[in-house]
Amino acid sequence: MNPLIEALRFYFITDDNAPEWGPLDQVRSAIEGGATLIQYRNKSYDDSFLGEVIQIRDFCRQKGVGLVINDHIDLAVQVEADGVHLGQSDASPALARQQLGPAAIVGTSVSDLGELAATDLAPCDYMGTGPVFATGTKTDAKAVKGLTGFQEIVKKAPVPVVAIGGITAENARACFEHGAAGVAVISYISRAKNPLENARKLGDVCRDWFRSKSRS
Repeated sequence: MNPLIEALRFYFITDDNAPEWGPLDQVRSAIEGGATLIQYRNKSYDDSFLGEVIQIRDFCRQKGVGLVINDHIDLAVQVEADGVHLGQSDASPALARQQLGPAAIVGTSVSDLGELAATDLAPCDYMGTGPVFATGTKTDAKAVKGLTGFQEIVKKAPVPVVAIGGITAENARACFEHGAAGVAVISYISRAKNPLENARKLGDVCRDWFRSKSRS
């Protein structure tokens, strides 16, 4: 299987506002439960968080899991991360590709068909689309798409699409059935009473889906 698709299947994004579990603890639980890619996301990032990022990077390397940085291309370069994920209002994917090189993972967020048409996806390896289901983690989340709306974007996308927004172990399979290359979660792990238990549940669903596809 394509290594990128393998990496995208269970994509965990850190939550800097989680009340109980810090980003490093979140990442530990996610990876132990089966996460295949980590995104460090901190909308309040400054240099005081650099140590946290390095700890997360080192743990990811130890476990053989890729790390991408949300928004900050310069931080990705500084810590030698595996790539970046950029929103519509961030720096361009083309700039990220130029600075990080051809081997880096470059992703972007696309929320609807209009943004899809307006976004240059040539420098991108994948895109994230959502919210597929209702979510309270991102205060700036767009309108819920539902599985049908998500599938419409997948059909027109020239790159693999990761589903995000309200994803759980109970609805992840439906996302895969509607064309998702992977599922991305935040609060299902970061705000869980037992993050490791939830990560394992989602990890099982993702592994089962990919095993079934490899046999078909």
